[in-house]
Amino acid sequence: MLRIFDHLVGRGPLRICAHVPSADGPGDLTGLRVLLTADVLARVVELRGRAVLTGRTGPEVPGAAAAGIHPADAEGSPEEIAEALGGPPAVQLSGRPYEGGGGLSLRVAEAVREGGDGDGSEDGDGLAVRLALLGQPYHRPVTLTAGAVQDAGRRLARWRRAVAGWAEEPSKPLLDALVRTAREGLEDSLDTAAALRALEDLAADGGVPVGTKFETFARLDRVLGLELTREIGTAPAGGAGA
Repeated sequence: MLRIFDHLVGRGPLRICAHVPSADGPGDLTGLRVLLTADVLARVVELRGRAVLTGRTGPEVPGAAAAGIHPADAEGSPEEIAEALGGPPAVQLSGRPYEGGGGLSLRVAEAVREGGDGDGSEDGDGLAVRLALLGQPYHRPVTLTAGAVQDAGRRLARWRRAVAGWAEEPSKPLLDALVRTAREGLEDSLDTAAALRALEDLAADGGVPVGTKFETFARLDRVLGLELTREIGTAPAGGAGA
């Protein structure tokens, strides 16, 4: 299992490059998954307080913005990206074995949306696709069914309602132990699935103050990028029970 912790520390910005493969049909989400994995890695590093610079080779991915993926700081060939970022990337992410050498190489497994239904950029479920992909280890192939994306959309809606309700209550300290455990998993192997399971368990735990639930969800969402606080102030209270 990959351990990335040692690559997250150091002086100066961490340079990351995502090598996006050409799509193999309308339901191919591999390029999106490569960008998503790079986006999560960048968020993990930034949560540690270190700056990140990102590059992208390969074609644009139409669903990237809808899936909450930050745009790259530089695009083009590996040489152009190294020049633009002020040095060669220390982490390379690709949908196939990376042969360029240098730094840490992460291979992201293929992802397919069943039925060739696209990436969510047109039907408004880009963040549901993001959640569905985050629920699977990035190094294992995945096929997203229509039901899986729908379930992810319902889960997002439920969590956002809950967070909006929790925000109406007094704030409490976040659960340090849960955040620490989730961050250790993310730093060790980008284990986003474990972080999602921890949030699901927390939402259902009636013994935890809702103010603590709010702070913990908000903190981990800085890495997950699911816009869980988006409905604060726009929906009636009443989500405190998740």
